[in-house]
Amino acid sequence: MKLYAIALSPYASRARLALKAKGLAFEQLPPPGGGTRSPEYLAINPVGKLPVLITDDGLTIVESETIVDFLDDRFPQPPLLPTDAAARAQARNAVRTQELYATPALFRLFKQLDPAVRNAAVVDAELEQLRNGLTLLQHFVDDAPFVAGGMLTKADCLVLPNLLLCATIGPMLGIADLIGEFPTLQSYVTQARQHPIMGAEWDETEAALRTQTG
Repeated sequence: MKLYAIALSPYASRARLALKAKGLAFEQLPPPGGGTRSPEYLAINPVGKLPVLITDDGLTIVESETIVDFLDDRFPQPPLLPTDAAARAQARNAVRTQELYATPALFRLFKQLDPAVRNAAVVDAELEQLRNGLTLLQHFVDDAPFVAGGMLTKADCLVLPNLLLCATIGPMLGIADLIGEFPTLQSYVTQARQHPIMGAEWDETEAALRTQTG
């Protein structure tokens, strides 16, 4: 399989975690034509976003969460959702809480990373929203190496890369340890990074992010 992606993208990290959790071979490639707006890439994904998965039989899957779901449908073992109904609900709640209440503010803060154009009032407002989202997220994350169910799930694929992004941009906005403000999330990250797949993915994505952000 081919994964059109860039190393530093947390969305690409979601797909890579799912592929690695399934033990699937894939080749990561940059978007053809030099970027996501090139005619060559838009022919693959008219939305012009990364990542995109191309299966061995030529099926094109766009959007990171859809890629994770497709991989779990197409390659059901090992599963990316717990077998227990309550743990499944917890994993889904973690994903939806993050996506609704934390991710929007996190990505709006990216527009404020350059001190030359930073609006302090906007940063304060977005940080408040982000902290509120992370506070809510804590309710659905176990103090364990995995978000829910004692196993690597879709929730880990989506939550862990976003927490890495929080940890990376916090210092750029004058916050030394943003994740450390949330003890359960900090404990989860610390334990998840000891897992061979999640730890390696964190380290590789973090290195790419730090190279890009200086």
